Amino acid sequence: MTRFLPHLFALSALLLCSREVSAQEMRFGLTVHVASEGDAPVVDEAWIDTQVDRANQIFAPSETSFERVDRRDLAPEHTTLITRGHRHQLGPYVADGEIHVFVVKALGDVDQPGEFIRGVHWRSRRGGGPRHYVILSSIAGPHVLAHELGHFFGNPHSPTPGNIMSYARGRGLPFFDAQQLRRIARHRIRFVDRNELRLLPSGRPE
Repeated sequence: MTRFLPHLFALSALLLCSREVSAQEMRFGLTVHVASEGDAPVVDEAWIDTQVDRANQIFAPSETSFERVDRRDLAPEHTTLITRGHRHQLGPYVADGEIHVFVVKALGDVDQPGEFIRGVHWRSRRGGGPRHYVILSSIAGPHVLAHELGHFFGNPHSPTPGNIMSYARGRGLPFFDAQQLRRIARHRIRFVDRNELRLLPSGRPE
């Protein structure tokens, strides 16, 4: 029995550490890539700030927050994305550590040709392995980043009006339900444990 004690102590320490991390606020960085049309970006800085601020308000009950840590220009060939191939071409820009958000002029609906959507959470194997990231259209309303980040952290669509993962609007600020909050908690720990995302210093963004 004695020879197993070090392993038991190590396992107990690991479980304790996981509980402490899961109970604390976790803050993640956003790298935002913005396309341009002519000489002007397709959205301004205030548009980006509003998306991030709303995401932080909606994610607050999950003790999860976001901060824009980098702003990059997106190559002109990515200004309008119509096909699945266009979306996959963004994969090589994505690296582990931060959540990558791409803002384009227009984002085609790959399931309904000729139609356009406001945002998508996309997965690609281009760029050296499985990647996932968020794409926003310039027509996106202020809650679209929060919705797509909800997908990023494992949540499917919801039929409940007012839920951030629903297409049916409700009154007041969109919300996550208890099950969705638990799913966010599981996914954020998994991302950190796998070194897919790095934690920023604690404390809410001002």
